[in-house]
Amino acid sequence: MKIVSLNIRHGGGSRIASLIEYLGNSGADVAVVTEFRENSNAQALREALRKSGFEFFSAATTKDRENSVCIFSRVPYVAKTYPELTEKNLHRVIAAHFSELAVYGVYFPQQEAKAPVFDFFLTGAHSRQVEPHLIIGDYNTGLHYIDETGATFHCADKLHAMTAVGYIDCWRSRHPDRKEFTWYSNAGNGFRIDHVFANTIADHRILDVRYDHSPRELSYTDHSALVVEVGS
Repeated sequence: MKIVSLNIRHGGGSRIASLIEYLGNSGADVAVVTEFRENSNAQALREALRKSGFEFFSAATTKDRENSVCIFSRVPYVAKTYPELTEKNLHRVIAAHFSELAVYGVYFPQQEAKAPVFDFFLTGAHSRQVEPHLIIGDYNTGLHYIDETGATFHCADKLHAMTAVGYIDCWRSRHPDRKEFTWYSNAGNGFRIDHVFANTIADHRILDVRYDHSPRELSYTDHSALVVEVGS
């Protein structure tokens, strides 16, 4: 299974045709799309990707001005959202339960507001050890001096705590010394804020994890894509 995660920036805007082309030609079986908005672009995205073979779709929100997360797939899955996140963060997480893997698509809030979403995963409210699963998307944070040059991230301690409860930062574990950024500020400072974490059983099945910087470099969006290939 090939999974691509991409932040499309405020619902895609006038760039939606380029984003549709990128996702449709990505070779992905599953696409996790963050900063998804339920608007006319969403309708265009669904229709075009359905024609490309992504027959299955679920979103964490139905509000047209709310940046959220959704999952497109070529294979069927059972979708789940989490009311315990409350209305404030309900649109931040959606799960796709496939036959042998669960994929949690996430779009974390800014600054300290992301703490409750981290706590949801850290406390195991989503049944952390029950099945192999990935938590993938835009975390809007990273580790100081590792995923950025300085120490500006909010909730970096929460991200670090993910490894303390048994999660594996799939990309970092395979590239311990590499600096690779997925988003840049207007000042040109780079940050790695798009991540995939997995429990151990799922991490063992990962064949490849990498960043594709072309969507950002071609100005389709302001984020690089995250690509994960998972074996059986």
